[in-house]
Amino acid sequence: MPRRSETEQPTGVAAAALRIYLLGPPAVVWADRSLALSRRQVRALLYRLAAGRQPVPREQLCCLFWSDAPEVTARRHLTGLLSHLRRALPTPDMLITAGDLVGLHPGRIWYDAAVFERLCTARGHPVHVETLQQAINLYRGPFLAGFSLPTCAEFETWATMERQTWERLYLETLATLIEERAGRGEYASAIACARRYLATDDLAEDIHRRLIELYAASGDRGAALRQFEQCVMVLERELGVNPLPETQAAYRAALGGETPPESAAQVRP
Repeated sequence: MPRRSETEQPTGVAAAALRIYLLGPPAVVWADRSLALSRRQVRALLYRLAAGRQPVPREQLCCLFWSDAPEVTARRHLTGLLSHLRRALPTPDMLITAGDLVGLHPGRIWYDAAVFERLCTARGHPVHVETLQQAINLYRGPFLAGFSLPTCAEFETWATMERQTWERLYLETLATLIEERAGRGEYASAIACARRYLATDDLAEDIHRRLIELYAASGDRGAALRQFEQCVMVLERELGVNPLPETQAAYRAALGGETPPESAAQVRP
């Protein structure tokens, strides 16, 4: 069960709210205990409703789970699945059906993905670094990591697209944090963010280059050189290419104990 941090406390929501974690291995928590949902398809339905942020038309749910079945059959299956889910939830009113729409009660359920999105997209001048840091701390891994519904190709396609969307937002937020931390001279924090970025996308040469610069700026010349070697190895192994001239320049600067011009290490006014 994911550890509940201050970031994860439901804001303005009853303490008895159901908590649904989608970023990383999925989990459903009620009263600080995991809520058992034995049927995989029931869990899949709950995850779909939680990720949607808005009520979902029944037609979409039918296509998601029974794309090959006649509409009448699919709707009958969906009615049964919704009944299973309603019985599995702590209170029936957590599931809302209104006409052709199906959703979860916004005041009774807390979602890590919704909070993550809100924190990532918060607008402020200057950027609120602490807010972005809270956001990436919520990201425990890929969307629905380790969960699949092999018999439902449409669900698998949807999950893959969601995974890509959330990962892109995560990486964009990390890239912003790298710049903000570096601009403040907080090299250790900027380096930690860059390493997290590469743990997800190790082909991001611009992040390799930024990390070389950050290591050099922090005085760790050895780490800067090792980072260049790692960049060379990854690009050669995965793409069969050499680093860009800009990356090689960052390496030469680190080798000579210099900070490259226009590097991330420069403190911005």
